[in-house]
Amino acid sequence: MNRTFCFVPVRKGSRGIPGKNLRMLGDKPLVCWIIDTILASGIADEICVATNCDEMDSLIRGRYKGVVQIFRRSEWSARDEASSLEVVQEYLNYRKPDRNDDFILLQATSPFTTAQELRGLVEEMKRGEADSYVACCRLKKFRWSDEGRPLDYSFETKPRRQEYKGFLIESGAFYASTVGRILDSRQLLSGVVKVVEVGPAGMIDIDEEADWGLAEHYIETGL
Repeated sequence: MNRTFCFVPVRKGSRGIPGKNLRMLGDKPLVCWIIDTILASGIADEICVATNCDEMDSLIRGRYKGVVQIFRRSEWSARDEASSLEVVQEYLNYRKPDRNDDFILLQATSPFTTAQELRGLVEEMKRGEADSYVACCRLKKFRWSDEGRPLDYSFETKPRRQEYKGFLIESGAFYASTVGRILDSRQLLSGVVKVVEVGPAGMIDIDEEADWGLAEHYIETGL
């Protein structure tokens, strides 16, 4: 039977917000939001946090008592220019899960991913209608080009907002595929890709201080 690996990569440094993954957001460190959501969802056979930070290592070991595994990523895969794919490949080559196992990369910077959304993702993966899955938010805004042209309507036929389907934006919350596909394609997404829609809170991706303020506001108001 296929296993489901949930993988959360974090780095010691951050250009936008230094130490953000350990910083308290509400009543817990940022990284713990996504870990607690994974645990609440019940989808994972194995949860792993990849880090090059001793303080992060201590936090995870102390808080989760072995329920969450630690992978000590290399300084090479933790450099500013490194892609998420690099640490994923590093981990898969070390851990060597079965090629048919499901692999979900989740971002600590998307703290408001819900357990229901993760269960929905796994249900989609079980249906097997695609090779890879990506989290997206739907935005009902009209887009314009740099040249001053509307991209989603003509002046003669502008739809009402209620009738406008909107468009999808990659939220960054999660990416999923099989271990074999990731290793063979050297991509997180390959083959037939299916969108898994997440709610408006999925638009909050913490990269700068302004994003942190939005996250705090969301916690305080639920908006």
